[in-house]
Amino acid sequence: MGEVLREVHLDAPSVVAPPPGPRSRALLERARRLLWGGLGYQGMPFVLARKRGSVLEDVDGNRYIDMVTGWGSTNVGACHPDVVEPTVASLRDFGVEITDYICSEPAVALAEKLVEISPASLTRVVPEISGTESVETAIKFMRIRTGRPLILSFLGQYHGETQAALALGSQEPEGSRFVRESVGGYLHVPYPHPYRCPFHRDPAACDGVCVVDYVREQVLRYLTPPDRIAGVIIEPIAGEAGVLIPPEPFWAALGELCREHGWLLCTDEVQTGFGRTGAMFAVEHWGIQPDLMCLAKGLSGGVMPIGATLGSEAAMGDLHAYAGGTFAWTPPACVAALEGIRVIEREGLLERARRLEAVARELLEPLPERYEAVGDVRIKGLYIAVEFVEDRATKAPAVETARRVHAACLRRGLADIYDEGMWLVRWQPALTMPEEMLRTAGTILEEAIAEVTEAA
Repeated sequence: MGEVLREVHLDAPSVVAPPPGPRSRALLERARRLLWGGLGYQGMPFVLARKRGSVLEDVDGNRYIDMVTGWGSTNVGACHPDVVEPTVASLRDFGVEITDYICSEPAVALAEKLVEISPASLTRVVPEISGTESVETAIKFMRIRTGRPLILSFLGQYHGETQAALALGSQEPEGSRFVRESVGGYLHVPYPHPYRCPFHRDPAACDGVCVVDYVREQVLRYLTPPDRIAGVIIEPIAGEAGVLIPPEPFWAALGELCREHGWLLCTDEVQTGFGRTGAMFAVEHWGIQPDLMCLAKGLSGGVMPIGATLGSEAAMGDLHAYAGGTFAWTPPACVAALEGIRVIEREGLLERARRLEAVARELLEPLPERYEAVGDVRIKGLYIAVEFVEDRATKAPAVETARRVHAACLRRGLADIYDEGMWLVRWQPALTMPEEMLRTAGTILEEAIAEVTEAA
């Protein structure tokens, strides 16, 4: 392992003032008086002072193992020097420039690199600033290219925060309140999920093809003819829904359906891209050749906001559509993205993610056998979820258990992802996390589960 992978702070976790500490409490109170009230900060009650590698440090001096990674943006670790330094130099050279109007060498180099490392079907790139805008662009290209109005999506997915992205996604009903009534053109079907098969098949027997059968036998028979559907947008692994991993037969059946009806297939790799699943892109696990692909988060190198929509020649080519924007692909952001990709390649981080995946499986997969409250553990690369249930037979979601486990982890110095109202905790550690730190995190999580379940 190269020196750049040796974490700046290996003395984590270290909790000297149980969160929220006094400085965090005061700053959070100031924030709540001014910032949009919906933020709340209930799930993470501390204020960040700095972050390096896989460690978050708050303003009270607590240090936490970072399983949040900027919501999957710091795949190469926070503030990686091989990304930060060239980006800072680029800021001095370029500042901000609009790539839509004035080209720069970093933008050309990044486009070339993305086409090089992406599935062979993808040959064109649209610059974007975020995952949400990348999804918006994919929607536009699908409709304009096919001349069809409808997009097929899957329940439980998250695609962004604009009106169209919220209507396309369906993470939870409140998220699209007042949106779904005014933004149309989307059809939703169940996401393939063997543990909670939407058609109540036994998890061992559910291969996900039941979802494609539902589209054929119900949607196309009763809702719309196939020639009104422009295409399909899907997260290869549904992260916000709980790291749902479709079985392999599902992909073959979905691909056949798309080819049969001339539907474009768009994969939303905003969270799964750039090594998160142990491959550069999740579609590689199943040999998928999409027509469009949405990128952001890990593309940033953990330094600058950036997104991209990739397309095949047939789907994108020289098709005219409004996309991009003032801050899409500023030269420094392109430099950060390029350097982040180079770190992944140079340091062998895809292979390293797969090695750490084996460690995560060793630590977490035994949990359902040890604790009745743990219903399922799902792991693909370093995309990880632990689901909690009230009852093994009914699989009733244990929201309060998940919330308390999250709080118990935080008290011990482990910062994971917990969404209010959900019944699971998620991890998405940096691909550079030291193995001993991952093992410490596993110990903390099990201690937290034991504490909560014993108290119950």
